Amino acid sequence: MTTGEILVIAAAAAVFVIINIIMWTMIAKKEKKIRERTTPPHDINETLPDGVMEAAAVAGFKLIENTVIIHTNERIIP
Repeated sequence: MTTGEILVIAAAAAVFVIINIIMWTMIAKKEKKIRERTTPPHDINETLPDGVMEAAAVAGFKLIENTVIIHTNERIIP
């Protein structure tokens, strides 16, 4: 490889690194802004009047049915 080719590769690598740093900085700022906007100012484990946890309500989950799943080794024989 000639010196010119090595310099072109080095320049391309430098531009790639700089673009990645800028991109991830912008993504981190956006995620931080979203996190600040969706985090409630009070206790996250507080239950709302209808029994839904505050964290679930903030995340947009709606409790349709209260189902309990129990894992066991027993089998149901028909």
